[in-house]
Amino acid sequence: MAELKPGVYHDVSFDQYASWPAANHSILKHFNKTPAHAYHEMVTDEETEAKTLGYLVHMAALEPDKYKAEVAVAPKLDKRTKIGKAEWAKFEKANEGKFLARKKDDDIASAILRSVDQHPFARELLRAKGAQELSLLWKDPATGVLCKGRIDRLTTVSDQPVVVDVKTIGKPASTHNFQQAVMAYDYHGQAAHYLYGLNTLMPDTPIPRFAWVACETDPPNLVRVFEAEDEALGIGAESMAKALQQFKECQKSGFWPGWGDGMDVAGLPAWAYKRFAVD
Repeated sequence: MAELKPGVYHDVSFDQYASWPAANHSILKHFNKTPAHAYHEMVTDEETEAKTLGYLVHMAALEPDKYKAEVAVAPKLDKRTKIGKAEWAKFEKANEGKFLARKKDDDIASAILRSVDQHPFARELLRAKGAQELSLLWKDPATGVLCKGRIDRLTTVSDQPVVVDVKTIGKPASTHNFQQAVMAYDYHGQAAHYLYGLNTLMPDTPIPRFAWVACETDPPNLVRVFEAEDEALGIGAESMAKALQQFKECQKSGFWPGWGDGMDVAGLPAWAYKRFAVD
């Protein structure tokens, strides 16, 4: 394989991007647990129903024409029967090269696409002139670790660059629910990682704003746009810097420690002590 050079790549497939031997947010966020968890993520490639739905929603929201052309909805068949097997083989042959989606997933993605079209600001973020699926590769100045990130979209709104990230949410997209998702899935760390990569590669350009397009996977499948808060991005940046330092140390030593071998103390969460506090 040719030597990888830092840069912003516009025409790299996801499979090619995934093969780059560099630290991405999907690995680094697990240092919030232990390096062992991060290492497991680094060497494991697990396909899940949630990932499949996320892929379909991203395609529908970002590239609706591609979605309509490249996604085929699988019929409900009993592939344990001779007739079911024959019908499935016929369906696969007729749709060779297409992504075969379950009807319920297609229903969700299609409903979200309609909601995007009915949301003026989300539509502007996702349809205005811009670049999609940008793959970033850079060397972290502080640690020398090779890093990567894949941005859903980079566009301009009111003369300001904006990074757009499409997220699914399995609850109503209230501010509280989405903030909970940001914390649970480290979206603020991911956003900080992407912005850091862009700033490292393009230091003379303005640092973009960061917007999430939250897409509900339950009816009525509405969408909502949130801008990442500066303070949250700062916390995310600190977390990523710490994780990169740990990543460097683990790579050098070949040791990816877990929780430790001793015994720790566990009590109640802080909110519980407040509840039971006596005035």
